[in-house]
Amino acid sequence: MKKYPVEFLRTPAGELQILRDFVPEPMPEFDGTSDAFEYTKWHLYDRVCDGIKSFLILLDKKQIYDAFIIAGHVMETCAMLSYIKDGKTEEKRINNFYKYTARAYAGIMLEILRTSESLEKDADWNAYTAFLQLFYPVGSNIIKDAKNSKQKHEDIIKKINNRLGTNAEKIKLIEKNYEHPNIEEYLRTFSENMDGVDEQRFKHFYLKYCDFKHTNVLACLERQIFDYQIERVVTVLVIIVTYLSMAKLEPYVHPSGI
Repeated sequence: MKKYPVEFLRTPAGELQILRDFVPEPMPEFDGTSDAFEYTKWHLYDRVCDGIKSFLILLDKKQIYDAFIIAGHVMETCAMLSYIKDGKTEEKRINNFYKYTARAYAGIMLEILRTSESLEKDADWNAYTAFLQLFYPVGSNIIKDAKNSKQKHEDIIKKINNRLGTNAEKIKLIEKNYEHPNIEEYLRTFSENMDGVDEQRFKHFYLKYCDFKHTNVLACLERQIFDYQIERVVTVLVIIVTYLSMAKLEPYVHPSGI
């Protein structure tokens, strides 16, 4: 990342220039034999970097609402990246990776069950079992009741690995026994991993992002509140770009004196 005078960095133009100058790490080629942790980590990183590019394109086109929503996506995805990448120990990083993937697989299984009437159709059954196979090795990491989690996981798998029975029964078992994806946990962990450098900006921006995303209120107000909102969004993205530039794809280490 280029060096700039502190006075310039504190201006809106300076912060935008930091985003424009950001150069992502080149993504390695994966041939299907790579470690799943590395594959997931790099693809989350790539999504964050693509999101930053999209934000700048939309901002330049004055598509403020869409730029705001993309910025929220960038922050969420970067929080997931930090969750699996920045644990203090290798054991913690792998454990968080298992939790992240297990929650993701469970969420997709629930989506398949909710959007299909039954698993009688081959397409629905094949999709469901594909993710069930991915979920099986890691699902015990997100059992809500930690006592005998592996055995409980095995018992539940036997019940949901069945083409017969209703989707509602399987949904109930998954929702009752497994943790759900929790973006607020990922954001909180991201902030903690950075020793709170964001000064609650991630949390505050996430609340605005969720509100705007679900109400579309920014779409009708964007011309009136452009400066007020976008400067805050850019500041959040500058923190993320600084984090990516310092940590790259290694665990983030907070520099002394910040």
